[in-house]
Amino acid sequence: MLKIKFNKNRQSRSTLYLIMVSLLLIQFFNFTSLGIAADPVRTDISVSVANDMINNNTAYPDLLVLDVRTDAEYNTNHLHNATSIPLAELAGRLTELAPYNDTEIIVYCNTGVRSLEASEILVANNYYNFTKVYNMLGGISAWIAEDYDYWLNEAVNNIDFALPVFLVSIIGIIFVLVLFSKRRWKLVKTY
Repeated sequence: MLKIKFNKNRQSRSTLYLIMVSLLLIQFFNFTSLGIAADPVRTDISVSVANDMINNNTAYPDLLVLDVRTDAEYNTNHLHNATSIPLAELAGRLTELAPYNDTEIIVYCNTGVRSLEASEILVANNYYNFTKVYNMLGGISAWIAEDYDYWLNEAVNNIDFALPVFLVSIIGIIFVLVLFSKRRWKLVKTY
């Protein structure tokens, strides 16, 4: 049996504790990384990989691009040929996605949070057995930042500044007239 004799020296004892804690942390991270990497169905991809997949019709002829944002967000802007199923409705509308259970599905939202949740819903569903789910990291915000093509509803994004500018001008003119009239009234009254 191995016996370790400790000196009364604090430095050697603290070094031994540091080594033990380091070994425990290494083992902990080895076990946790196995659980994270063991998901063969869902894959996180960058917007550049998603763009390559979308533009490669030969390798991905039946690719489905799934937008899980709300209808209002989808109507503002979305990727070309994207199918809109809001996250809140996804679990109840899986039958619409059944034909794509063995093809690639790119899931995206605004920033990547809802798409991760939607990807997990698809992967967890054992009835349709979706096998190739790709979560687009960063969502459409990262897509737009990379300057890739997307559909934009300009009517929704156009803000008409004519009415607010007109109202502010009228309010400003009335304010100046009121101040001027009060000042003049005080001048007349005090002579």
